[in-house]
Amino acid sequence: MPQYHLAMYYDQESDAVPDDLPQIMAELEALNAEMRDAGAWVMAAGFDPAPEARVVRADPHGAETTVGAYLPSQEQQGGFWLIEAHSMGDAIVWAERASRVLRLAVEVRAVRT
Repeated sequence: MPQYHLAMYYDQESDAVPDDLPQIMAELEALNAEMRDAGAWVMAAGFDPAPEARVVRADPHGAETTVGAYLPSQEQQGGFWLIEAHSMGDAIVWAERASRVLRLAVEVRAVRT
């Protein structure tokens, strides 16, 4: 079955924590359980904040490591799901549900293996 990467994005410059974070997390766990029950779940993970990332550039002469995200942007990826779905349309349905729960944008991409 085709796999899809669902990426959630957040505004890294906003330090505001939603007042309803416990509710969001409960809804997120319920959504994850539904994905598992439906056979869509492959895996999911969250990321440390983008400023804690490292970018490594290597060539035959050595390597350089810089602090921060690869692409400078106010919005950064906060985590992802890897799911199985019959079609992009089915993956989008899961992304819509995730976006509603998280109150964040969710990007969907087909995974090529």
